[in-house]
Amino acid sequence: MQEFKVNYYLNRIKKNSKDYYFILISVAWNKNRYRTTLKMHVDPNLWDNNKQRAKSSSKNPRIINDTLDGIRNLLREFHEEKLREFKRPPTLDEVKLLLLRVINNTTEIPAPPTKVINKTFLGHFQDFIKDSESGIRLSTKGKKIGTSTITSYKVTKNHLADFLGRRKSSISFDEVDEKFYSSLIKHLCEKNLSNNTQGKLIKIIKSFMHYTLEKGIHSNSKFIKTLKKFKEETVKVVLTLSELEQVENLENVPPELQAIKDIFLIQIYTGLRNSDLNNLKKENINLRERRITIYTIKTQDSTVIPISKKLYHILEKYNRDIPKMSSQWYNRGLKKLCKLAGIDSRVQLTYYIGNVRKDVIKPKYELVSSHTARRTFITLSLKKGVLPEMVMKVSGHKDR
Repeated sequence: MQEFKVNYYLNRIKKNSKDYYFILISVAWNKNRYRTTLKMHVDPNLWDNNKQRAKSSSKNPRIINDTLDGIRNLLREFHEEKLREFKRPPTLDEVKLLLLRVINNTTEIPAPPTKVINKTFLGHFQDFIKDSESGIRLSTKGKKIGTSTITSYKVTKNHLADFLGRRKSSISFDEVDEKFYSSLIKHLCEKNLSNNTQGKLIKIIKSFMHYTLEKGIHSNSKFIKTLKKFKEETVKVVLTLSELEQVENLENVPPELQAIKDIFLIQIYTGLRNSDLNNLKKENINLRERRITIYTIKTQDSTVIPISKKLYHILEKYNRDIPKMSSQWYNRGLKKLCKLAGIDSRVQLTYYIGNVRKDVIKPKYELVSSHTARRTFITLSLKKGVLPEMVMKVSGHKDR
């Protein structure tokens, strides 16, 4: 059998003036060699260079080492399969595509990129969405783009399509300038979109322009200053202690809202983001020692959360296996739950469309979302006299 080597090394990458040591995989066979970086980083003091494994004292060593062994075995089996069925070793492109699938956790091997000629602006935007969905394009922190973010990309594309449809013309990358920006903002104002919503759309278009610039699809860098991202302060809804008690004491909850109620209370008792709650596993929850230990998705920090008596009962109810659900479904259910709980005080919202002020009065339950739980946790903890440093440590906030 021809020699087929798979080795692992650490690769230092500097991000935001901080050094990260990502695991680099090197595959060598015949006269071929392919190296790429995996989405795992390890402290160099906790890496065994000789064994090419994470030391037992590192974070999640078993998960890291099992993953490395799994990738090595998969590549070796792939090599043997090609020799057995085709009487030849895998090609360089075949190994690249297999590793791309493994690294991005896609279900199918993506087709090799092809050069597209005369593709429209919206056509490239659709590619931007597809690359984000498949994992070819990653976040600035090297992670796969979330489902809710993908949805916002699709919404942005629809707004762009409507804008260009009304102009009755396409647009080139070089035309993304001050005139384009002014025309787009005027269009979005005519559609009664708030300045904050407009700002989110502009932020996405700017990310798209950066991505296509880096791919060499265009050379327009004017957009960096032209596309101005902006954000205005909005009303941040928080439950009072009495409103929290209304949710806790709510009886005869419809079956479809029972899990939503429990998840909402878990969030309020822990301060966890919904993404971290969905990522929480039974192994993270220690009922005997009354603590939850988790590495947060957004900040990558280790967080230890004490389990209160109320939280203990909910976790025990589900045998530590907390229900998982999409943010969209969860947020819709929260509004229904809080309406049942009588959280209906009137809240004034003030926002701007361009320079026109809009004032709207809404019942509080319509404004409740998963973010309300974290804000409630922080607010009530501080009112109880918990030190801000302790609240920040549990909630995962970096600054006040």
